[in-house]
Amino acid sequence: MLQSGASAFEGSDSKVVAKGFVKFKRVNMLICPEKSTRCELLAKFQQAFAALLEAFDYAVDLGDDRWDFAVRIRDLRDARLNESDLRWLVRKGFVQHAREATLQGENGRHFQPTGNMTFVRRSCFVLTDLGVEQARSLNNMLSSEAALKQLEIRSELESAVELAIGRASDCVLENTATYIHWDAEHRKLDVRGQVVKRFKWQAPNQEIVLSAFQEEGWPLRIDDPLPPQPEQDSKRRLSDTIKCLNRKQINSLIHFHGDGTGEGVVWELVGR
Repeated sequence: MLQSGASAFEGSDSKVVAKGFVKFKRVNMLICPEKSTRCELLAKFQQAFAALLEAFDYAVDLGDDRWDFAVRIRDLRDARLNESDLRWLVRKGFVQHAREATLQGENGRHFQPTGNMTFVRRSCFVLTDLGVEQARSLNNMLSSEAALKQLEIRSELESAVELAIGRASDCVLENTATYIHWDAEHRKLDVRGQVVKRFKWQAPNQEIVLSAFQEEGWPLRIDDPLPPQPEQDSKRRLSDTIKCLNRKQINSLIHFHGDGTGEGVVWELVGR
């Protein structure tokens, strides 16, 4: 508690304490000395404001006087503030300070005023009502900026992943087209130069599927290319066609299967 007749905080608009303390008027926002240094100052004060605001919130939570949780000057120096920073905060009306005069064994904390711009080893600081407002605004602003930065990073990462996947897909298509080949004229399927299937007789459904893969450059999946038949279940017909593609392979190097929907065909290599 302040001694020497220091008055209690009476609101956010004004404050007058005993000799040695500052009188201030409300200002509406945290304004740095130079616009060019605003970001640097905000970042510099963030840690100190966080410590001061935490102390204030503890006092409010317990219903205690804010001076019972006054922050030592040593802690603010550890938060990278120098005496010029502290004087600026005092002159802006964001903080008040006093010398702690608490004796061992006393209940509570006691303080004595010092000169307005004079700090000593036992100086302690509290936020004014205006300082609390500015500390919360600063915290909200920096939190919003951090959230936006995270969104930007995430967006950039997602774009990079999409680009990498696209390039990988292009690479897969380019490479698979060179070692998987369906020769429709000779009705022969080769994988890495080895014959997998050769049809001696026409197999229209299998040949339609293989031709579709060949035309599209052997993507990992294609939609069902079989033309609809009025009296046939298209999903059943595609399933039967896939089973036939996997049967009687001369060299078992590729395996076909459905995509799980009954409306597409997928392939994968199964041998070297």
